Amino acid sequence: MLGRRTGRPRGSLTGAHSNRGRSLVMKKYQLMAPGPTPVPSEVLLAMARPIIHHRAAEYDALFREVREALKRLVQTREDVLTPACTGTGAMEAAVSNTLSAGDRVIVVNAGAFAQRWLAICKAYGLNVVELEAPHGETVAAARIAEALRTNPGVKAVLVQHSESSTGVLHDVRAYAQVTGGTEAILIVDAVSSLGIADLPMDAWGIDVIVSASQKGLMLPPGLGLLALSEK
Repeated sequence: MLGRRTGRPRGSLTGAHSNRGRSLVMKKYQLMAPGPTPVPSEVLLAMARPIIHHRAAEYDALFREVREALKRLVQTREDVLTPACTGTGAMEAAVSNTLSAGDRVIVVNAGAFAQRWLAICKAYGLNVVELEAPHGETVAAARIAEALRTNPGVKAVLVQHSESSTGVLHDVRAYAQVTGGTEAILIVDAVSSLGIADLPMDAWGIDVIVSASQKGLMLPPGLGLLALSEK
């Protein structure tokens, strides 16, 4: 059947629009959030390639290459785990796999994502010692040393490397020098700094680094990163 005005069959497409006025042109979004960040076109094109069978020799070689590259990225001799989760999921994995209910921990709180550490620790029944700083500021390593001295038995110190909500870069190198001589492990959220700011895990003596794919690495979200020291 022909349309009364156009002479075209009903339901046919005119240019980039259907006869119902809905555009078929894909919108290009500009992401202005701290994450996810825009994904480069070459990454999107690589994701469009046919999949490789997970038991094929080609996949095995690629997986080994990626594992070694992740070690170089984190600057560690240890394996970097890649759970299928968000950055928050990697944070939770770090807490649930290194600590137990009732353990005493120190949380450096200077922003919105530090409050996520607090929420996770409290959800797992940890005894939290909170070191606060105004948003936009950091916590001196001396405060952590004092908190460790006055709170015997602390199992971990949890901190952001880069606090996404304020842009503050905490001096985790100095923090590691403080925790290095104690039983406490240093757990660092590097979700918004890995691949951007230098963070040599082994050289600085960091015990746990958590990150994710969607910020500095400029990949789609959904892949967590988790590196753990021998300690």
